[in-house]
Amino acid sequence: MDSKSDPLQFLPPEKWGDLEAVFEADWPRGISAYTAIRSQRNLLDKGLNYGFEVYCPYGDVSNGMVALNVKHNFYEVWIQCPKDDTESLENALLSTNVIDWSQEITVPFIPQHLYDMLLRVTKKLGVVFEGENWPTLDVIIYQKTQPAFENICLPDGMQFKSVSEKDIDMIDSKWIIRYDGSKSLFRLLVKADLSYGLYKDDILISWIFISEVGNMAHLHTPEEYRRMGYATLLLKLLCNKYLEEKRDLFGYCESRNVKALNLYKKLGFEKLHYIRYTVVKPK
Repeated sequence: MDSKSDPLQFLPPEKWGDLEAVFEADWPRGISAYTAIRSQRNLLDKGLNYGFEVYCPYGDVSNGMVALNVKHNFYEVWIQCPKDDTESLENALLSTNVIDWSQEITVPFIPQHLYDMLLRVTKKLGVVFEGENWPTLDVIIYQKTQPAFENICLPDGMQFKSVSEKDIDMIDSKWIIRYDGSKSLFRLLVKADLSYGLYKDDILISWIFISEVGNMAHLHTPEEYRRMGYATLLLKLLCNKYLEEKRDLFGYCESRNVKALNLYKKLGFEKLHYIRYTVVKPK
């Protein structure tokens, strides 16, 4: 099957706006796909090509998207659809040559209707679907209409600023799911002004990133600086920055992580719905 006859048709970046619009219309369920496309467009506008390849079933954006994110030994496939009828998407997945089903594939941020569809697809393809018993992720959001946090005072010697490139090695070493080439990801996010850190006397003591697909990610405070309120302070400062820019701030949190969810709730984040994450691999 050549690329022209493949049911998954490549969508060039200049047409991503059309795809973004159909997922915006499916708000809030479409938040993951909408924000991913918007974030990737912003990276391209800054001259930063992350290598996110987008395809649409039969060339129709209303059928959703399949996007490939392949980095070193990491093979990720985004599968998103802005409507309940997933027949076209399902048929495309069953007959495409775009996806290499012989690889171990990570499929992130799956709404429930697509989770059910992917179970059917993997069964028909004869590949292994992992994740049936994996925890769900709550989608949380700090709305741009929320009030700002007031009277935030940074202690003497402390700064809220972008992460320095000199700290990337340390940040990468703290990431529990780091992979070959993950340092390159952090460098890209720093270059794209998507990193935020608390520095105390020029030492990075807490940090958070906005990922290449637009969600909060990599929130971390080293052990020696925990239980001092730094992560809470960092989140408040980030919320205020997004409010100034009139943007929503959103992320994911394991549904079973009650402590973290209570923190986000206390700060004013709202839960929208839950999504799932899975891995597909050959038998």
